[in-house]
Amino acid sequence: MQQNISYPCLKPQAQHFFDDAQQAIAATLDFRQHLYAIAQNKKLRSEAVEDQSYPNEVIVLRPKQTQAPPLLLLGGMGPLAGLGAFEVACQMFQNSREIVLFQACSLPNRTTAIQQKTQIGTSQEPDLVIMLAIAIREAMQYICFSVEPVELIVLCNGAHYFLPEVMQQLLLNYSKIFFRLQCISLIDTTIQHLQQRNFCQPLILCTTATRLGCVYSRPLQKVGIVYLEPNDELQSILMQSIYQGVKTSDYNFACKVGEHFFVELLKLQPTVDCIIAGCSEIPYLLEWLKTNSSKQVKRFLSELEIIDPVTLTLNNRLKILAAFEDSQSLTPRKIK
Repeated sequence: MQQNISYPCLKPQAQHFFDDAQQAIAATLDFRQHLYAIAQNKKLRSEAVEDQSYPNEVIVLRPKQTQAPPLLLLGGMGPLAGLGAFEVACQMFQNSREIVLFQACSLPNRTTAIQQKTQIGTSQEPDLVIMLAIAIREAMQYICFSVEPVELIVLCNGAHYFLPEVMQQLLLNYSKIFFRLQCISLIDTTIQHLQQRNFCQPLILCTTATRLGCVYSRPLQKVGIVYLEPNDELQSILMQSIYQGVKTSDYNFACKVGEHFFVELLKLQPTVDCIIAGCSEIPYLLEWLKTNSSKQVKRFLSELEIIDPVTLTLNNRLKILAAFEDSQSLTPRKIK
């Protein structure tokens, strides 16, 4: 690793610890209000609100006794989605496992990095790869268990484009961490779900980074699933709803632009049987539109299964753990 290069600090500015899942879940309301306040203060100063506007933070659920391996969530891309994933994980697993959310908000923009690589021929990719590896190393310091494997879920769909190289960086520079990790792919889990449910015409809604990196389209092509993506004009509208709406906690703007996106999309009469929410902010946008949009848009969204890769992956891990517990009696262990 190039030690002479200066990278933005990935040390968390705040640390929050809970020993009970219900306490952690209740605290997420305050955390959301904190994110909203940061966004509002930025807007009042006429400053752009980006992922990097928020602080790096770590939120830890550390029950006194656990039955399952630790779960590490790498979030902050964006922070609202990371917080939502932590809340869902706490609701699903309760006090059965240690859960660490590392909000690595200072990581560079994934869309910019992939755009530079695919369109210009130069890229920030090496820097971003190294920083993702550093973020995982920092996050691992908050895992207490020293023996069992740690399940890692990177919550940003676009960041999955870099994961093979990130894991290689970990192997080369932090081998002890590498061999402790079990990296769980949002993309693999989603593709398996599509195949199990016999979906054959998904609509992919994602950031430009995920689209340019073919994060979903390439795996779908490999398994022979025909997919639909928005055209360039619609993609630009969708990005506005994500970056200027959801990421800035602007509910009204997100709904206004989001509805415009779907109204224009429906004019093209798309033939789809499900929606892949291939950006961790998309599920928020779609849920908001279900209650604040035209009848046409509400009907379209209500008639399709919306696949949230993060929730799907967490639920899949829950099922796997439940099956394991059914086949083997687990003895509670105290965290030292």
